[in-house]
Amino acid sequence: MAAKLLVGLGNPGKEYDRTRHNVGFCVLDRFCAAKKGNWKLDKKLESELAIIKFGNHNLILSKPTTFMNDSGRAVQKICKFFKILPTEVTVVCDDISFDFGEFKLAGRSGSAGHNGLADILEKFGPGFARFRIGVGAKKNKSMDLKDHVLGKFTDDEQKIIEAMMPEILSDLQLLLDKGLEYSMNLTNRRKIYEKQEEL
Repeated sequence: MAAKLLVGLGNPGKEYDRTRHNVGFCVLDRFCAAKKGNWKLDKKLESELAIIKFGNHNLILSKPTTFMNDSGRAVQKICKFFKILPTEVTVVCDDISFDFGEFKLAGRSGSAGHNGLADILEKFGPGFARFRIGVGAKKNKSMDLKDHVLGKFTDDEQKIIEAMMPEILSDLQLLLDKGLEYSMNLTNRRKIYEKQEEL
């Protein structure tokens, strides 16, 4: 049976919960719960995995346990084991170039300075979709970028993330149902329209 892969990027360990860099893990946890999936640690594939029936496909959910900067190793292993093509992979990750509360679907783009994406590109190659969730730029220019992305969301920010989650999960489902090009047009156009409406 053919398979698709949905990867959430983050760092393993409770100390990284609710950090900006772990928003990919957060989305995957919510998606897995919505589909009534169960996480199981697979040491060989260096991931927490959940396998969900999705039409004529298996949908593999992955939270790599390699730490962010080695995410490509886990993605490479999973895709080799399940025989998944790059075009059947979507990676959910944080993005400091988008304002907090925004998100965008992209394909065939670079890493945009994201170490997790850079490692996937290096070890696995291009062709996968990116679901980028804005966490905002660092507020103080003198702050180390690492401190910003590993910083935790405030309580108010966490509430906003929770409020966004239904729409994020809906757009991920749209991507899985309709494919990248169709979904990218709707998801990204809607974000631009809503932003204009607020002005």
